[in-house]
Amino acid sequence: MNTKTLVLTLGAALSLGGAAFAQQMPMSPVSSTDRQYIIKDAQGSVADYANGAAAVNQAQSPAVRQLGVWFMEDHNRLNMELLALAQTKGITVPLTISDEDKTSLTTLSGKSGADFDRAWLAQAIKTNKQDIKDGEQEVKSTTDPDVKRVATDFLTTEYAHLAATQSIMDSMK
Repeated sequence: MNTKTLVLTLGAALSLGGAAFAQQMPMSPVSSTDRQYIIKDAQGSVADYANGAAAVNQAQSPAVRQLGVWFMEDHNRLNMELLALAQTKGITVPLTISDEDKTSLTTLSGKSGADFDRAWLAQAIKTNKQDIKDGEQEVKSTTDPDVKRVATDFLTTEYAHLAATQSIMDSMK
């Protein structure tokens, strides 16, 4: 299964799961800052899932392939959680990858072997660091307990991903 098919499959699963959840929960509005965070996080998490799929399909290193599987599993779970939150807050989230992330994924997909592994790890480290920065800011600034809970879950996952990614990168030097 190619990356595009995996992302479309994830999007369909999220849409179906979220639709059922939305029928059960009343909407509760959030601040514009929380709304922006939820939308950006959803789009970034779909990209992280797609990047995980790229690692599974293209990595030379078994450790990088396994990390890709872990990213996919975690971001599938996190996307479901985020979609449920978004729907309870009346937010429509894009289940697509941003143009910037598409470009990055295309560049990565053009690499192979150890070059792919190093580029993928470097990109994952960069993305995890930005996600952590955004998550820490959101946890500090939000007053919504539901948003704080989801942002904290994302943050915990991103810390773990960053540590594992850096460890694998260090072992490849």
